[in-house]
Amino acid sequence: MGSDKMDRSSYEKKIAVAVREQRADFIIKNSQIIDVFNLEIIEGDVVIAEGEIVAIGASGEYSAEKILDAEGAYLTPSFIDGHVHIESSMVSPEEFAKVVVPRGVTTVMADPHEIANVAGVAGIHYMLEASMDLPLDVKMMVPSCVPATPFENNGATVDVKDIAALFEDVRVWGLGEVMDYPSVFKRNPAMIDKLLAAYENHRFIDGHGAGLTTEGINAYRAAGIRNDHEAVTAEEAKMRLMRGMYLLIREGTAAKDLDALIEAVTPQNSRRCLFVTDDKHLDDLIREGSIDHSIRRAIQKGIDPLIAIQMASLNAAECFQLNSKGAIAPGYEADMVLLKDLEAVEIMSVFKQGKLVASDGVMIESIRKPVQPPATLLQSVKLKQVTREQLQIPMKNSERANIIEVTPHSIMTKHVIDNVDVKNGCFEPSVENGQLKLVVAERHKELGNVGVGIVKGIPLQDGAIVASVAHDSHNIVALGTNDEDILTAINHVEQLQGGMAVVKDGTVISSLPLRLAGLMSDERYEKVEEQLHSLHSALKDIGFRGDFNPFLTLSFLALPVIPEIKLTDQGLFDVVHFQAMDVQAK
Repeated sequence: MGSDKMDRSSYEKKIAVAVREQRADFIIKNSQIIDVFNLEIIEGDVVIAEGEIVAIGASGEYSAEKILDAEGAYLTPSFIDGHVHIESSMVSPEEFAKVVVPRGVTTVMADPHEIANVAGVAGIHYMLEASMDLPLDVKMMVPSCVPATPFENNGATVDVKDIAALFEDVRVWGLGEVMDYPSVFKRNPAMIDKLLAAYENHRFIDGHGAGLTTEGINAYRAAGIRNDHEAVTAEEAKMRLMRGMYLLIREGTAAKDLDALIEAVTPQNSRRCLFVTDDKHLDDLIREGSIDHSIRRAIQKGIDPLIAIQMASLNAAECFQLNSKGAIAPGYEADMVLLKDLEAVEIMSVFKQGKLVASDGVMIESIRKPVQPPATLLQSVKLKQVTREQLQIPMKNSERANIIEVTPHSIMTKHVIDNVDVKNGCFEPSVENGQLKLVVAERHKELGNVGVGIVKGIPLQDGAIVASVAHDSHNIVALGTNDEDILTAINHVEQLQGGMAVVKDGTVISSLPLRLAGLMSDERYEKVEEQLHSLHSALKDIGFRGDFNPFLTLSFLALPVIPEIKLTDQGLFDVVHFQAMDVQAK
């Protein structure tokens, strides 16, 4: 993948520096170098020319225009996020880079699946343009499932012709997470065309095998899908590893799988394991970090620090054949991190192609002005007015209902059947029983579709919350204790042209505008962080006392490819059997 062109003078200079016939551009001396090949710590000078490491030499053996004394700090390869939706940070790619690069992440495998479901190819092109010329390498994976399923309404379609055209761009690295597993198993012609397009263009194929059996994983491997980030237990992890998959260990905001999966990682199989964030909100990225957080957590759970760093660098690079990344060795890009403390992963400095770009948690490399998004991305909420009548859930001749039960820190849900309160023949939310009303309203084409269901496990005591971020079709999703606040919340997000809000007693008490496709803010990350803190503070005003992020949990309640039961704009959906279901239980 990528261009094979090589500048001759640059090529010759690197060789000349390596054989000490020419001065290097930069040398880092007196560091403890993490050798990710032998899992050793070595001493020596790291010699850099033309943005690449050209030699590891004895102290003072090479000369350079510029020398940095690391004073005994640890020097590691920079970190790679093997699967991330930048949109989930709720800031533009430019602002995202400002947040993750100081955390040591200099390469991400990004899937613009979210914005593609809102704006199609136009959204993907925006993400490509906004990701150019940054101190962060963004390798794009073309979304494979837009729409994700035929059981909901999204904003656009990305077909095989679009995918083939995007593969002509060298920045496009592969086909994004294949989540429509029934289409793979049944050899749906459109899906097979997409998979073959990836093969014919020598591109990678990302997996998304949530809840798949052994037979399902076999089928995915037979289809050439070679990695997966949807394992949630050690048993599922081993099932993937023994079938030749790379295990992508996810630690995001809603889905925190590292603690469970790390039990499956051993010195014998760790080379097939790497870290991903998938979906992580801005405030969590700022507070705890990105891949650096996963490394720390893995070390805390007993993984050797050198293996954890190897997983975050070399393993990720080899998984995606990023052949010049992931190690401190001649022939590799000089993307490196200086650590004050190895086990705490305390970052001092970050280098991109041999240039210092971040120091002590702050970007020092200037970021160009943001790319101006097309007007259509700023006017993406087209909602037909939602009525109170559409919010009703009739309960005829029975008080038993199919309920979505939330599992904190997971995007998977449970299907439970329980008695509910009924008033005037319709479901009545009950704070005492933890049974609240969930609404998904179509917002792309003014279709007027409104799905209504019941959720248990998000402990609101009053009011409502709402978001235009609702994976994967990104309709408007609202959860509340009463219809008035739910309607107020939905109408407010429409006025914002996308965003999140907290409502109490018919009044919006906090909101975060997300004008860019209803997914991202067009503001600086510092302002977005302030608005997020305001939102979380407002959650306390409506009685939320959970130890998880209810907005991110809410956003996945509309994702009908993650078991067991979800809600779309077309109604309640049984993911296990891949079919619609009634709220009222039989």
